[in-house]
Amino acid sequence: MKPKLTIFDEPILYTEGLSKLLTQSKIFNTIDICNSLETLSRHLKEEPPEILVMSSNMLMLTELYKVIENVISEHNSIKIIIIGNCYDMIDIRKLFNKGIKSYLDKNSNYNEFLKSINALLLNEIYICDHAKERMISFISNEQDKRNPHIKEPLTRREMEILKLICDGLSSKDISEKLFISINTVETHRKRILLKLNAKNSVGIVKYAIENHIID
Repeated sequence: MKPKLTIFDEPILYTEGLSKLLTQSKIFNTIDICNSLETLSRHLKEEPPEILVMSSNMLMLTELYKVIENVISEHNSIKIIIIGNCYDMIDIRKLFNKGIKSYLDKNSNYNEFLKSINALLLNEIYICDHAKERMISFISNEQDKRNPHIKEPLTRREMEILKLICDGLSSKDISEKLFISINTVETHRKRILLKLNAKNSVGIVKYAIENHIID
């Protein structure tokens, strides 16, 4: 059965245009528009959707946190997409901690919006490419500040493998997930250990926790 979508945003011209585009995609069973907290609250009680899109146009960031908490507490099966105003990494991380499943920036295009929808339908999380680039830059800068003894920052691929190591994946698991050979994974693992001056995976996890790369 196709999911229901609710869009919480303004202006009406924009939301109606997006609604018509999504209707043509035939992804959703129904698409509803809410332009106020009152109509949103009433709609969620009467006909809660599977996916809720919320824009930063409507609320201040602190208000957005509270609304997300309220929605998740009452309807924990709703998957929330936030369209933010190029928030920094700390704010985006907090949004995910509050319970959202996807983050897009204002400059995200329609195709990326569809990618986000498809990810949610597969029970995955999604973060737009622009925010990913800022995240990598943020992490690299934090490494430089907190770890002056590290001569060379981790590459994007090394950071990706580091997180998978922290998730408890073996080299074989990582190779299958990233579609690379086990030898390539082992080479990256050795470079990560060398750069972090760590002896084993425990040292990698310890580094990741101390530097807030993982919770």
